[in-house]
Amino acid sequence: MGLWHPEAFQGTCKRRNYFEGWYYKLVNRDRSRSIALIPGIALGDRKEQAHAFLQAVDAQRGIVAYLRYPLSMFRADRRRVDVKVGDSHFHVEGLAVDYRDEKHELRGEIRFSDIEPYPVGGFHRGIMGPFNFVPFMECRHGVVNLRHRLEGQIFFDGETIDFSDGEGYLEKDWGRSFPSAWIWLQAGHFAQEGASFMFSVAQIPWLGRRFTGLLCFLKTQDRFVRIATYNGAKMERLDVTADRVEARIRHPRGQLDMEAVLSPGNVLRAPKNGVMTDTIEETLEAVVTIRLTDRAGHIWFEGVSGHTGMEISDGASRIAVPPV
Repeated sequence: MGLWHPEAFQGTCKRRNYFEGWYYKLVNRDRSRSIALIPGIALGDRKEQAHAFLQAVDAQRGIVAYLRYPLSMFRADRRRVDVKVGDSHFHVEGLAVDYRDEKHELRGEIRFSDIEPYPVGGFHRGIMGPFNFVPFMECRHGVVNLRHRLEGQIFFDGETIDFSDGEGYLEKDWGRSFPSAWIWLQAGHFAQEGASFMFSVAQIPWLGRRFTGLLCFLKTQDRFVRIATYNGAKMERLDVTADRVEARIRHPRGQLDMEAVLSPGNVLRAPKNGVMTDTIEETLEAVVTIRLTDRAGHIWFEGVSGHTGMEISDGASRIAVPPV
């Protein structure tokens, strides 16, 4: 099935310098609590480096647990999202976690309903569009569920969090390494019911050269807009500081203006040559403001979302675009 189903497992456990991970974001009903759960595999160039993992993040309490497993305890389907790491199980309709050691305890079950999958069709098999089929890419990105309703509880290091009637999001990454410079954010808590937004810009090495690639979507009640390098979008301005990003993007259907403010986050492990030795600070409490207008300047969407997942890499200033 391969790249025709980017949401499914793309690798093998015999590869070298390869990682793959699925990102589950959970926010409770009153939006006071949010956690991220990231199951995956990390394969370096030496056999002893290979392992499966589950990375768990409690945003409000500042707890990050990197739970390491033997590679033999990893199973994943190549046709759909269906991943098992130890006694924990992750799929497109929910998850169940079960782990305990001397430092961490993580257990519970979450079921998804009202699932809104990322729309695909024809040769557009995911957020990367035609880039999904380009060989030798260092890192690939996939969006699985734009949003879904949650039901269930998670016990994490001494506290039970009830996610019933909360909202979630599901995406994934796979490849060799994260980019050397990137900005990523995902928001789904606008005043307009059902709105969902993702923005990612990165410096991408390919065949000895580097280019800046943009992937973005906005889903509202009445439209779905893809804004990406491959469909003619152009970054007119990108201002980057340690805690703020401002962008203006022209695309064939109009213009997107965005401002995102980073809040203090937690340090997560990130892949480098397949090994989880890099780090990135990620928050689940950023605030993003966006405005989408058509070519005549009429506002299609305007809104603010808190509880936004956001990362600004150390080298992100290299992809800044000064205003023309």
